[in-house]
Amino acid sequence: MEDLGRPESLKAGYPQANSEPRMEELQSDGSPTKLERGENGFDAEHSKRKDSGAFVTTVQSDCGGLPPYSKEEKVESLSQETEPKVAPNGVSTLHQKIAEAGLSQTNRNTQSRAGSKIRALIVDIGDVLCNWTAPESLPIAPAMLQRFRKTQLWYEYDLGLITQAECYGRLAEQYGVSTSDVAAAFDKARDSLLPNKAVFESLRRLKASYPETLKMYLMSNIPAAEWQALRQNGDFDWSLFDGFFTSSEAGMCKPELRFYRHVLQQIGLNPTDVVLVDDNSENVLAARSLGIKSLRFTGPEGLNQFFKTIFHDPIASGFEFLKSNAKEMWSVTPQGREVRDNFAQLFLYEAAGDINLVTMTFYERTWNYYIEKPIDTVEKHPDDIDTTSLAMILLPNDVEKANDILDEILRYTNADGIVMTYFDNKRPRVDPAVCVNALRFFYKYSRGNTLALQPTKDWISDVLFYRAYLDGTYYYPTGDVFLYLFSRLLTANPESDIYRRTASLLRERLQERIGTSGDALELAMRVIACLEMGIKNEVDLRKLEMSQQEDGGWEVGWLCQTGKTSLKIGNRGLTTALAVKAIEMARKTR
Repeated sequence: MEDLGRPESLKAGYPQANSEPRMEELQSDGSPTKLERGENGFDAEHSKRKDSGAFVTTVQSDCGGLPPYSKEEKVESLSQETEPKVAPNGVSTLHQKIAEAGLSQTNRNTQSRAGSKIRALIVDIGDVLCNWTAPESLPIAPAMLQRFRKTQLWYEYDLGLITQAECYGRLAEQYGVSTSDVAAAFDKARDSLLPNKAVFESLRRLKASYPETLKMYLMSNIPAAEWQALRQNGDFDWSLFDGFFTSSEAGMCKPELRFYRHVLQQIGLNPTDVVLVDDNSENVLAARSLGIKSLRFTGPEGLNQFFKTIFHDPIASGFEFLKSNAKEMWSVTPQGREVRDNFAQLFLYEAAGDINLVTMTFYERTWNYYIEKPIDTVEKHPDDIDTTSLAMILLPNDVEKANDILDEILRYTNADGIVMTYFDNKRPRVDPAVCVNALRFFYKYSRGNTLALQPTKDWISDVLFYRAYLDGTYYYPTGDVFLYLFSRLLTANPESDIYRRTASLLRERLQERIGTSGDALELAMRVIACLEMGIKNEVDLRKLEMSQQEDGGWEVGWLCQTGKTSLKIGNRGLTTALAVKAIEMARKTR
C-alpha cells in the first residue's frame, strides 16, 4: 500500500540514534527555522522562535515551582530513594514523601497584575451611560432625528462652531420641517434619557475596588447645550467621574485621533494606562489604534466581563478557587453525577503542582482509574495503563518497580503490537492518547527506544499525520486532549527519536486548531500545547480569559469518556488548573 505522499520522516522506522536531531520552530510565515542550541544541546526549558522579526521566548510550565529542570526529572531523581508504602487503610505514605520532596506547593505567587496597571477609565455617554426610548407622538420621527445627528451641521454643533438655534434652523431648512418641530423633538428626546443603572452600578463597584488608583472620565461627542441639560439631570450620578471631556469644549470629535491625544495629555497618562468604553465601532477602532485597551459596549454583561478581564487577575482568582475547593474537586458527568477518580486528580496535580489540592488512593504498584466503584458498569474495573503511567510519571517511585511495571505493559499489546489500555487481555482496547501517556512513561525511565514499542510509535504518528483524532478517541471525546498529551510527551523528551520524527508535524496540527470551537478545557490544553511547541495562540487565550466565572473558576470541560456508552466525564477543578497554567505560561512569553 502506498504512503499517499506521507513524509519519509513518518514512514516506518526512525532516524538512527546518532543522527542529528531536527530541532525546528516555526517562523511567522510558517516555515521552519533552526533553534539555538546551548553547549548541552537543545534547551527544553526555553525554546526560541522568530515572531515578526523578534525572538519570543516560550517558557514551559514549572510544574509547580520546581527547580529549572522538568518535574519528571525531579521525580526520577527521587525514585531511587523513595519507595511508597501502603498503610493498613490502603492509603500510601507516598503523600508524605511528596511533601518532603518539595512537590507540594501551597504558596503560589498570586499577586494581581491587571488592576494596578490601569489608572484611568474613559466612558462614553450616549447608549452607554444612558438609554433612550423614543417618546410617543414626536413631531419628527426618531429615524429622522438620528439622521440629523449624522450631518455636517450636527458635527459643527458638536464642535461648538454653531449655536443650538443655528443648528436647528438650518436643519429645518435643509429637510423641509419647522424649526419649532425640530426643537420640540430634541427636547422630548432629551427628557426621555434615563441612566443605565446596571452600568452605573458596575462603575461604582469598580471604583470602590480601586479608590486610590483608578480615575474615571467622560469623553463624549455632545453639544454644549445638550451637555448642560444632561449635567443638571439629578438621575445621573456624575460624582463618580473625575473629569469631563466634551467635543464642544475641546473643539474636537471622536473618532479624530487628536481628541484622544488631547484627553491623554490632559490626564497625563500613556495609552497603555487607560481603558475606554464606547458603543461606536469607529471610536473604538481609533482608540485601539493608539494603544488604548477598548471595549465596544453592547450591554452590561459584556462590560462586567471586560472589567473582570482587565482589572481582576484571572490567575489570582483561579488559584483562590482551587484553594477554596481543595480535596473536593471531583469529576462529574453531564447529568451532574459525581465521579471519584484518580485519573483527573493526577491531571489536576500535574497542572497545579500542589498535592494538597487533590485526593487520591495511592497504590503500591499499578493504578486504577476509580477511587470508588466505577460508573456505567457493574463489573470490577481492572487497573489501567493510562492512570498507572500518569502516576509513575508524576510521583516518586522506585526505579526497579517502575521497570517491572514497564515490562508488564509490554505483555499487554494487541494483535498489531500496540499497547492496550488495561492490564487485562480480556479488554483488548487501544487508544492513541493512552499510548502517548504510556510512551511518556517509557521515556521517563530511559526505555523509549525499546524495539517492542515501534508499532505503538508508528500508530500515534499515523494518527497525528492523518488527523484521525479530530472526532476524539475511544476514551477521549476531543482531539485537543490528544494533541495536548502529545505535546507533553515531546517537551519532556526533546532529544528523543519521537521528537525528531513528529515535532514539526505536531506544530502544524496545533496551528490548525487555533480559533476552532471548544470548551474551556480544550482551549486551555490548546494554549498550553501551542506554547510548549513554540507557538503563540492569542486567539484561544482571549477566549479562555473571557470565560472565567464569577467564583474564579472555569466551567467543567470534558476530559474523557467511558468506553461502552461514551459517557463524558469532566472536572471543574482540572479545567481551572489548566486555564490558570495556560494564562500563566502565556504571560511569561510576553
